[in-house]
Amino acid sequence: MILIGLGSQLVAHTLWIDDNFKVHQGHMHQESLQNSKHRIAKQEIDNFLCLKDSIVKKSNGNTIAKSGCDAIFVTLHSGYYTKTPYGTKKLSKDKIKMPIESWESIESVKRLYTDNKTPYRHGLELVLRNNLSGLKVGDKARLTVYYKGKVLSGVILANGHKTIGMSDKNGHVNIKIRHKGLQNIKASYTRKGDGVKCDKIIHTTTLNFKINP
Repeated sequence: MILIGLGSQLVAHTLWIDDNFKVHQGHMHQESLQNSKHRIAKQEIDNFLCLKDSIVKKSNGNTIAKSGCDAIFVTLHSGYYTKTPYGTKKLSKDKIKMPIESWESIESVKRLYTDNKTPYRHGLELVLRNNLSGLKVGDKARLTVYYKGKVLSGVILANGHKTIGMSDKNGHVNIKIRHKGLQNIKASYTRKGDGVKCDKIIHTTTLNFKINP
């Protein structure tokens, strides 16, 4: 029951980075639906990191295409949400008179372009242990879940809109590649909050990589 409940939160919406290094949020494979996605504005982005030859540098969408990256990692500005008898408010718990439950949401997305297994060591993160260049439909992607550079067990993962399970004691999980094109693999990890601004902190991260035909 816990896995199902948390999994439904995990697949509620998707973050992804397109081929032009722009960050989107919404429903990636529902192009025909109006308002099914929107592009993330620069002011919503907290960090835009470029990994090149195992070196992490801060960057932005305008310079990445020229400099080249093995992977890019984007974190969004965190936000507080509090459930009340009158609905959910985008405010911290200490600013609400009748709070029922509150949380801080921290979201990130990584787009992998080449064979690079170096973690960013920046919050919650998924690292592909396979060589990206050799992956094809039907193969299993071997992943490791990290939090601030340390492996993390018991983290819920989803592939697209389907919850697939948890990372093991070594932070490992295998996911079968079921379609070509851009992959969206998501993970969620919840920590205890400070009790003042929020009751819990929910970290959600997405790994993007492309499988060629």
